[in-house]
Parts: sequence; C-alpha cells; structure tokens
Amino acid sequence: MKRITTALLAALILASLASCGDTGSSAAETETSANTASPSEETAAPSLLDDLGERDLGGMVYTIFDCNAHSAIQANIPGEEMNGEVINDALLTRDLFLEEKYNCDIAYIQQNDINKLRSMVSAGDDEWQMIIATMVSLNSQATAGYLADMCAMPYLEMDQNWWNPLMYKNMRLHEAMYFTSSDIAPGVYKMPGCLFLNLKLYTDYDYDFDIFQSVIDGKWTVDQLRTMTKDMDNDLNMDNSWNVDDDFFGFAMQKDSTEAVQILLTGAGVQFSHINDAGDNITCDLLSDSHAVAVIEGTADLFKTINLGANNDINDFSNILFQGDRALFFMHKLESAAVHLRDMESDYLILPAPKWDEKQESYYSFLSPWGSCFIALPQTVTGNEDYGFLTEALARYSREVVRPVAYDLVYKEKDSRDERSAEVLDILLDCTYIDFASLYNFGSVNNTLVDVLYKDAPLASGIEKNQSQINNAIADLVEAWKPIE
Repeated sequence: MKRITTALLAALILASLASCGDTGSSAAETETSANTASPSEETAAPSLLDDLGERDLGGMVYTIFDCNAHSAIQANIPGEEMNGEVINDALLTRDLFLEEKYNCDIAYIQQNDINKLRSMVSAGDDEWQMIIATMVSLNSQATAGYLADMCAMPYLEMDQNWWNPLMYKNMRLHEAMYFTSSDIAPGVYKMPGCLFLNLKLYTDYDYDFDIFQSVIDGKWTVDQLRTMTKDMDNDLNMDNSWNVDDDFFGFAMQKDSTEAVQILLTGAGVQFSHINDAGDNITCDLLSDSHAVAVIEGTADLFKTINLGANNDINDFSNILFQGDRALFFMHKLESAAVHLRDMESDYLILPAPKWDEKQESYYSFLSPWGSCFIALPQTVTGNEDYGFLTEALARYSREVVRPVAYDLVYKEKDSRDERSAEVLDILLDCTYIDFASLYNFGSVNNTLVDVLYKDAPLASGIEKNQSQINNAIADLVEAWKPIE
C-alpha cells in the first residue's frame, strides 16, 4: 500500500536521506539533508501551503498521466515505496504528505502516447487530471482545444515562482496559457541550455582569469567566449572537413541544430517573438529588432558544422568529442551532465550561455521543449475547484520539498563535478526562457536561422522570403489560442 500515516512520514524521509549518505555522501550532502527535511518535521515553520487554507477532498483520486518516452532519464513520478533513490523518495514524500493533509489519493499512469489526451477529452472522460509531456507535443494539443486554460483554473497562481514566471510572461496570450513548467516534474531541471567547459584543457591553455568568477560577476559574454576559443579549431587529420572523430575545437555544438542556435541567441538576450501590450497578438520580425540582428550577425563566426563520426550518433558530440578532450567548450542542455558525461575522466564546469555584453541585466537559459517534463491540464478539468486546489498544492509543496532534496542532492551533488557548477545551476534554473516563435517555429524561422548561422545564408533575404508565412502562422495561432467559451 502506498498510503501511510503522517506519523511515519518523518521517519521515512530521514531514513531515505540517510541511505543516500551511506552510498558515499559528502559533507555537503549531509548538511543539505539536514537543512531540507520535510516541513512536516518543523511544524512551526511557515509553508507555501499555509495561504491555501484547509480543504477536505473527500478521498478524491487525482491521477497524473506521465507521457514519457525517457522515464529513466527524466524521472517525474515515484514508485510505490521508498527505495533510497532521492528523486523517488522526495516525490513519494510529497504525495504522502498531501494525501494525508487533504484526504485524497494521488495516482499515476505512465505511457508514451499523447493521443490518449485527445481521445479522453473528445469522449468527455475524466480519467486523469494532469499530463506531463514534452512542450513540442503539447503545443498542438493547446491550439486544438484539448488543454485547460491554467490561468482560469480556480486556485492556480501562475505568476508565482512555484510555477515558471518567464513562461507566464512569454507563453500567455489572451490572458490564457495551456502549459508550463514546475518542480512537480523534476525532469525539467535537466532542460536548460548551457555550456560545458573542459577543465583539463582550460588548465592546459593557462588562461589568466577565473572564468567562474567572471560568470558570477556577470561578465561572461560572447566576446569572452570568442577570445578564449579564437584560432583553436584544428583539422588534425587535414582532410579539409570538420569531424567528431578526428578534429579539435574551441567551441563545439551539434550539427545544424536549431536548439544550439536558440541556446546561444537566447543567452545573448534575443527574443524570437514578442507579445503586444494588449496581450492579444504576437510579432515575429527579427529584421526590425536591432539587437537581434546585431547578435545574429555577431555570433555567426562561432557556429561550425561538425560532421558525425563513424557511429553516426548525435551523442558522439558529448561521448566522443568532448569526453575525448578535443573541445574546450561543448554546448548542449544540462541533461548531458546526467546522461552522457557521468563517466568523463576529465573534470568539467557547467556555465550559462554567455551574455551579449556586460550591460545585459541577466543570463538567460533556453528551456528545451523536448523533455517530457512540462505540465498541462486536460480540458475536462476546467473550473473544477478541487482539481485546481490540489494542482496548486502540488506546485507549492514541490517547490518546498522536491527542489531542495532532489535538485540539491541529485542534480547538484552528483551530476555537477564541484560546488562551482552547483552554483551555476541555480543561475540557469532561475532564468529559463522560451517564447512562441522558438517553440512554434513560425514560417520555419528557426530553420532559417540555422541556414544563416551554420551555412552563411543571408539573413535579410531569408527572413523576408518567409515573412508572409510567419505572419500567417502567427494569425492562426492567435486565433486558436483563444480560450474556449
């Protein structure tokens, strides 16, 4: 049985955290464990749940559908029992506490089939109340009317930091939004774009400054990246082509990748689209944005088409090139730290994408829409106060319990090699960014940027040629995004 009493809850989470320490935990892990105990152990401490008030949900079953092709990598749901795995135990602790507090049952279905959403809503069924999926699969479900407007749901406070504030700002139209990210699904911690710095090469090249301190001081810029990597690319086998298996690079990224383009341009403060002041229309006109044009033209020299090797595997960029100490920097998303770089012999440092210049107020990390870790509600829950209440409680309590435990102990202590990377991860998660154009690719604008940056295609003619298609795609989205009356 999954349900237990609150009296056992404190003992279980302490045992769980202790078992993590038994596997070789550091002093930092021990201190983190002590400081992130469940709020149930410190009844006097204020909780984000306090403002929600008390509610008896009468034994209601709330089912979460984890539409996930990579559940072992992007773990979003717990098993039936505590097992010493930090993510599992943090999520289960959350569920057990909320079940006991509000008299409800939190259940799960896991299957990689987004069509189940369409079928359920079309039939008017109420089989499950939340879906966790990729943004690229949820985008068409939103415009087809199968998702609930989260801004209109009772109790949901989408502008608060237990939801994603930047998504609230950039993915809300007609005062409606249909998906977001939250600590409810901790797989999202792996989705921000970033750079990995090979510390062996950094030491070998004897740079005369502390790059980590440069990041903390807000001085990590495109120009600094360019200066560090200038003239480093080397065609080692002299075959007049750039290859994963053979050559050396100052700055490497996946071949002809829209995601790489979005990571670097977003980091430099480019907004691919803008919502008007009235909140009822979108513009995507990069040519009229002087900053966007300057960044695109000013970063073109950093992009290079690097061919796949003999394995013909996209992951060779991390598994062979970067791990083989043949790239000073590698640009991808944080997931590479957990999936591809766990066994890397040389140490590395995680860095945000560089700012355009020091005047830029913040770093920005492009939030990859390909992870199965984004939150949406089916249209069938619209207006249901009990469902809205528990959804908000899940978001608030996940912020309090899941992030400090799962994020600190797993993602920071294990996937990052030192406390400097751990501090950078905090920066990355606090500035995740995505907008309508970078997700919906109006008129293939993202593909146009790939051609410009990787293949030296002209920017102006490429955008102008597709501007009518871009505008038509926007008009279709703006109409389809209107909430169902």
